[in-house]
Amino acid sequence: MAEPAVKLEGDWQAIGSVVGTASHAAFSFVLKNYRGRVGDVVAVRMRIPSDEAGTEKDSVVWGRVTGISRFNPFFPTEAALELAGENLRPSDTVLSTTRDQVQADCIVLGYTLPGDPTYEFRPLTYPVEPASTVLRPPASALSGLLTGPAGAKEAEVPIGHVASRPDVNVNLRVGPLISRHMAILAMTGGGKTVAARTIIHDLAEKGYPVLILDPHGDYLGFYDNRLKLPKGSSVRVFFPHISLSPENSGIVPVILEKMTAGQTEAQRSALEQLLKDNPITTGHTLGEYFGLLRGKAAQKANSEGGAGQSKASLFVIMRQLSIVEAKLREMGRMNESIRERIRNVEFEQLPDSHRAPSQIISPNQVSILYLGGYDHLTQSTIVSIVLENLFGHRARLDDEIPPFLTVVEEAHNFIPGGTESQEETPSLETLRKVITEGRKFGTGLLLVSQRPSRLDATLLSQCNTFMVMRLVNPNDQNFVRRVMENMSDEDAALLPAFGPGSGIVSGQAVRFPLVVNVDRHQEFESSRMGQEDFLTEAANWEPPRSAAKARESDARQAKRARRRQKRSN
Repeated sequence: MAEPAVKLEGDWQAIGSVVGTASHAAFSFVLKNYRGRVGDVVAVRMRIPSDEAGTEKDSVVWGRVTGISRFNPFFPTEAALELAGENLRPSDTVLSTTRDQVQADCIVLGYTLPGDPTYEFRPLTYPVEPASTVLRPPASALSGLLTGPAGAKEAEVPIGHVASRPDVNVNLRVGPLISRHMAILAMTGGGKTVAARTIIHDLAEKGYPVLILDPHGDYLGFYDNRLKLPKGSSVRVFFPHISLSPENSGIVPVILEKMTAGQTEAQRSALEQLLKDNPITTGHTLGEYFGLLRGKAAQKANSEGGAGQSKASLFVIMRQLSIVEAKLREMGRMNESIRERIRNVEFEQLPDSHRAPSQIISPNQVSILYLGGYDHLTQSTIVSIVLENLFGHRARLDDEIPPFLTVVEEAHNFIPGGTESQEETPSLETLRKVITEGRKFGTGLLLVSQRPSRLDATLLSQCNTFMVMRLVNPNDQNFVRRVMENMSDEDAALLPAFGPGSGIVSGQAVRFPLVVNVDRHQEFESSRMGQEDFLTEAANWEPPRSAAKARESDARQAKRARRRQKRSN
């Protein structure tokens, strides 16, 4: 075995030797006890063919440990069965219990040239040499491999550290993150929102505009701790107030059909004529426009001019408009009721995303659109209208707003796959446009979901960076493996075993797939969410006075009914 000519700088610790059959893609090595863990990045010094035929060159081959097995050749299965049958302990025999062999399996990441300060990564096309020494790289070398040398780096945001190396930080390249989209996937409690908060925090520190679509209030901690952001930063929390425009008028019949029993052909024709006669003018809210249509439908049904129309169809449309108006009012009241219970947050009415987009998207501003209280269809409609308008400003290059990142929490509700269609989820088509064209206009997406298998696979595959954390559901695991082309079987086997905040990050924002532990910015977690003490609340609960009065009234009515029955008998 030829000795490498160039000496490596730093403390490269020998932790094992390559054994068995090795290839250009994978190798195994016997690991010194307790010197490594799954997820470790290791290195092998070896000679490989150079570009000139017949010549060689030094290389540092990098690998990642994907699995570790342990066995004792001096403690055979037969001996274990006999000990169990005789109820003996190994220490009562001459069998050795201290000569375990630990074998680690690695996938090859690529190679670099010794002493290359740029750590240029190249694919390995020659098998790893058996009996080579496997090295644990020092933090400086591994950091250089991950991010390149100081002074040559592009903008990055820190996300955490290599899972097995707390001394080695992991950063995400900002360019691919904000323009080529990212997805964070994990089951509930896996740490996906923690990871999203970390990215939002780091982008906010750089002054990059962020819009968060927040169905549950998971991100209100940014408002609570807004003073901890850099000077000049602002956090604004909005509640829905949707202004219609001619560009999104197609959403009106969709809402009317999905929030009611739908229409017959005659009723649909009457509605189309009603919409044609009463076009949307910019500034109408959903509720206002439905009220306008209902009034116009009543006039038409009761007028002589409406005699040629099917009055029955118009009356059905009127009832449906009334139903939708009532539902929108009720959901608005529910959102308001929830907001009243969230203290110390200044909620603002959402500005018109068509006429005043800079109130929503602005440098050094984190905007949170709180969607609590609204049903799935209405949330999807709100998101569709807002993003359609904001994306339109960027696509027209009218300089109304700067580039921005949209965080889509509960993304499976806004870009569903399977049997759910665009008509049932208006945001699907809008987000499809953003995810396929947004790179050209600076409108990036960060998708966050605990149900990956419910996401649209085609759209999810457009994300160029993934962070996959704990997933136990087999359907979710299989779905992620189909979407992520570079996820190996070994990496997929890690998914159900990850602890909170741990996961695999891969894609264009990093140089190669890594197992990481995400930094947790606890100061930006909302104290209102996840700390509810429902046991104490139930123990101290008392019925409202209105409920007590209702029971008393019911009791009096029942008593009077019994008296009447006695008199009749």
